[in-house]
Amino acid sequence: MDNFLANSFPEYIRKELEQIQKLIFPLARKTSKYMFWTFPLIGISFLNIVYLLFFIPDGGRDYGLLFVYSVLGALGLALWKETRLNKKEIEKIGMQYMVERITKSRSVSEEVKTRYIRRIKEKPALAMENFVRFLQEEDRIERRKKLEQPEEDQPGD
Repeated sequence: MDNFLANSFPEYIRKELEQIQKLIFPLARKTSKYMFWTFPLIGISFLNIVYLLFFIPDGGRDYGLLFVYSVLGALGLALWKETRLNKKEIEKIGMQYMVERITKSRSVSEEVKTRYIRRIKEKPALAMENFVRFLQEEDRIERRKKLEQPEEDQPGD
């Protein structure tokens, strides 16, 4: 998550977002490395294969180079597929953490928990937004409970 955006949240939300980032960081780092190589491999391979097939006369074609570029292109496509799978896994890990965190909450009623879990599962694209809303609602309830508690052991005047 963008540092500027993360700093705009209150501390209790930032802690939860940091927990999610800790869980997904190794996989996200691996995915970004794969993405770095994916498009150059695919692009270079595609351009060179097109050049070798359509712009070089039949007698001058080097089939060894054609094979090498095909293998590089296949490697690029395999990395691209792996990044897509990793992104789905990152989303799954994040959603799993959010659902577990909502389930463990002691402040919020079961009805509210169920509502937020349903929202997160139905619309994964809005999962983070709904999780932040849940955290805000949970904090609001906790603050209200603290205000309603009678003050104990007040010193006498």
